[in-house]
Amino acid sequence: MDDLKDHLFTKNKHDVGNVFDIVPFLTKRTAAIKGNFNKVLGEFVRYNSSVELDPSAYSEIDTFTTEHKNKYSEHIASQVEFQGDGDAEYDFIRFLDRYLASDDKIKPIHPHLFNYIPVEKKYENEFGKYAQFLSETLASNNESIKDIFKSKKSDNILTDLILNQLNGLRPTKEKKQQYQSLLPPLVQRYQEDVLFLSKHTDYFLASFPLLTHFYTLMYAMQLVFKFEQFTNADFNQVTPLYFALDWEPINKRRRAADEVDGYKFIKGNARKLFPHIHTISHLSHNDMRVAEEGPYAFTPYSSLYQSIQEKGDEYEQEFLADVKLWIKEYKNLPFTQVNIEDQSTTLPEAFNILFKCLEAGTSSSVADKFGKNIDDLASDHFIKSRGSIGNVLNIKHDLLHLMTAVAVKDKRIPLNDLFDEFEKRGIGLDLHSKKEVMNVLDNLNIIDKKSDSGDAQYVKPIL
Repeated sequence: MDDLKDHLFTKNKHDVGNVFDIVPFLTKRTAAIKGNFNKVLGEFVRYNSSVELDPSAYSEIDTFTTEHKNKYSEHIASQVEFQGDGDAEYDFIRFLDRYLASDDKIKPIHPHLFNYIPVEKKYENEFGKYAQFLSETLASNNESIKDIFKSKKSDNILTDLILNQLNGLRPTKEKKQQYQSLLPPLVQRYQEDVLFLSKHTDYFLASFPLLTHFYTLMYAMQLVFKFEQFTNADFNQVTPLYFALDWEPINKRRRAADEVDGYKFIKGNARKLFPHIHTISHLSHNDMRVAEEGPYAFTPYSSLYQSIQEKGDEYEQEFLADVKLWIKEYKNLPFTQVNIEDQSTTLPEAFNILFKCLEAGTSSSVADKFGKNIDDLASDHFIKSRGSIGNVLNIKHDLLHLMTAVAVKDKRIPLNDLFDEFEKRGIGLDLHSKKEVMNVLDNLNIIDKKSDSGDAQYVKPIL
């Protein structure tokens, strides 16, 4: 860890060193993502396809036919022969203004048009981080997902005309990987859900933003939960967090209001995310990684501990001695001012002591601001204030329909399997909420009732 020590002395502040990042959060919390997640999607889709908006595209347009001043409408119309009929051209441009939206912004009437959703300059840095994070974690360079947004295939003549005339993208240079994916089962579910929804274009266009927003939040919440489990965490399992349905009354005895099972746990421990990330990053600078080029893998407590144990007792004792030495080194850094006694005799204990040192050595305002990025992600759609109970995780009708659609997909499944599929996506429901879900689905006429037994009821595909 000598290189890390020198690095931190030079920086004179906390830093993850030569390790991959895992979340796109800023310590200088801006709350920009709050209410603006959809504005990330264009940058995400472009980053994932290695393209960018060409600022010189449509530069030939210096006058506008309508008051909307939509360069896309003007450009498309310029490629159509109107045989001198100015009124027809004007009417066509006005139609495109409404069809494609206005104010120089485009409405994604086709998956390819997500590429044309711009990012405001003031958001470029922060939303660019989210875009790269989504591409490198949830999408994970899945070629089939890239193809969804690259394709211009359409069975609509007008949409076909629009897509074939738009040429405002240009390739970008490949960027170095910055983020590491940590939750394989959640990533797999996201990719499967995106690919399934893409077969139903209209629903995909409406639901892709909500789906991606949900998985981004769930990914971050899972990290908070897993890091608190230290060496007992299993990153190959998604831990259900309990939600309540938007329209149902709840009390403090419900699972969604519980101190451990719901959002209270996430909110109460989100401020620990920053010191956990830095603790694990420090531990990831070890002699098992020195031969690696580029950033080291971010290796959570449980994965690191398993790798160490596989090398035998002697190596484990050597690693324990190294961690205890690093605890001393960290406490002597000029910016930490930590005075925590280390009485650890095992690696799990040493990991915990190092974390406590990082937690004590981190500015409380930095830790709070970093953790509140999760609040910002959740506040639009996924949490609801329940009076004296506080905020709880919340499912509105659109999210319930979406999760049911991707859980069931194109073949009916037993009702109990539906709730299992919800849990694989991180959604836990107690008995009260499950009954509410059954009522909603029954009203939608998508439950096949074979008997009074819950096991004998099936949920039909929504799409």
